Amino acid sequence: MVKTNDKSNNKIIKKSNDSRDNKAYELDFSSVTPREANQKLKEIIREHNNIIIKNPNAMHYLVAGVIGDVKIEIDGSAGYFVGTMINKAKLKINGNVGWFAGDNMTGGEIIIDGSAGDGAGQGIYDGTLVVRKNAGSRTGEIMKNGTIIIGGDSGFMSGIFMMGGRIIVLGDLGKDAGESIIRGTIYVRGSVSSLGQNAKLLDIDDNDKKELKTLLSNYDFVLDDDDYDKFRKIVPKSKRPFYGHDEEEENCSCI
Repeated sequence: MVKTNDKSNNKIIKKSNDSRDNKAYELDFSSVTPREANQKLKEIIREHNNIIIKNPNAMHYLVAGVIGDVKIEIDGSAGYFVGTMINKAKLKINGNVGWFAGDNMTGGEIIIDGSAGDGAGQGIYDGTLVVRKNAGSRTGEIMKNGTIIIGGDSGFMSGIFMMGGRIIVLGDLGKDAGESIIRGTIYVRGSVSSLGQNAKLLDIDDNDKKELKTLLSNYDFVLDDDDYDKFRKIVPKSKRPFYGHDEEEENCSCI
């Protein structure tokens, strides 16, 4: 690797001598603003599709709006809205992230080796978001499609206003899980503190189990058969929910 002075913002970057598709191109973001960081990143992906970001310093809005077949690794933690509105890109974060990771992503993949704040996967249209440890509240809020995997626990109102896709939680779910869910499925292996309106809890079937095994093994989650037997799923009571007096909810013994 050789150091070169970047004339566009006078910050030092580490530039690989290798061409596109070979060794990773390193960017040092220790002394840039989020705007400068994303501008530089979008310039670099025109020529390189394998990039490592050094010294991210938990910066907000990293890798925002990146489109294309590119692999990006953040060597450290990231702040709010990491990977917001990406499409096709594959993003790996070697640390924790703040609120709204993967917000409104339309495709691609985000893997977070640590924990995530509130709103992970908010509004996603497609793609896969993996949080290997815990997530905060409102995971998958208003998501339309795609897959969210939480390796630990997920906080209250996970899946609120969910319109499609699937959320898989290997740990516990907080209160009001699946609040106002319209479509989609939330799989949970641990306990559920309480269900939100229009949500019901069911046993999984053989097709569910097969799907879970495929998805989780693809992301290196190693579970025994007995662990898969512990999963249950939260689905909508109705695709056109009516909120108010609900005899079904009063008599429900779902949990």
